Amino acid sequence: MNEITDKEDIWIFDQKINEVCGTEIVRHTCQFFKKGKKGLEPFGSGVFVKSKKKHFILTASHVAEYLEKDGENLFIKVDHKKFINVIGQIWMTEIEKSKGIDVAIIRIDEEMLPALSKPYFFLPISKFRKHDKMLDAPHYAVVGFPAVNVKRENGLLETGATIYLTSPSKEKVYKYYDFDPKHFYILKMEGKGKDLDSGDKSKINDKFHGISGCGLWLMFTYMENGKHKVEYRLIGIMTEFKKGKYFCLIGNKIQIVVDALIKLEELKIRTVKG
Repeated sequence: MNEITDKEDIWIFDQKINEVCGTEIVRHTCQFFKKGKKGLEPFGSGVFVKSKKKHFILTASHVAEYLEKDGENLFIKVDHKKFINVIGQIWMTEIEKSKGIDVAIIRIDEEMLPALSKPYFFLPISKFRKHDKMLDAPHYAVVGFPAVNVKRENGLLETGATIYLTSPSKEKVYKYYDFDPKHFYILKMEGKGKDLDSGDKSKINDKFHGISGCGLWLMFTYMENGKHKVEYRLIGIMTEFKKGKYFCLIGNKIQIVVDALIKLEELKIRTVKG
């Protein structure tokens, strides 16, 4: 990844990243809902992926475990008025026994596919990336559905995704919170964020509840024939946040999912390193 330093190019790439996150990555991303006292309410996020004819939702295990409760369901919105319940086989880590690893794989039932295929895109597993050498730059995007982004209008439930562009935390943060860099990513959230449209700095919205299970994306920016280009790869699944000494988001590396899919589904997967 070549470093781009021209201010105008940086601004254009910021707009491109925002556009890609808001039109492409968000359509790989779903929001889960559960039944509450006032109807359906936000519960978590997930990422749609596929390998040949098999289709999956990746999320956090503390989100997916809700499906194991007797009589409980999770729902996904497929148009303004329609929600469908999640049907499929679930594999998830036991957080206490796996030293905090918090990922789940839902192999979704084929009867869900017709309703999901219109509003969402299933990410090919070829767009997974094993990424161990973190870049000290804001090349990382977290795209999920905070529970705070919800309103009811004329009886309809309206929600929205939030895009967080961030950079990696230092090694001392991993040590302070006791997370193994072999399995986890920690991303900075302190300071001020930047409005990608105006360029103005503003306080970061710290209402993260609901983004658990969403994707962590590595964003590639480059020039091609004089045009600004952006590509993305899925490198992790977000699981929690910390507001103590260090303000940060935490996720598990995608290789954990890859290893599980190879073992559970006997898929032939090769992830590119970088």
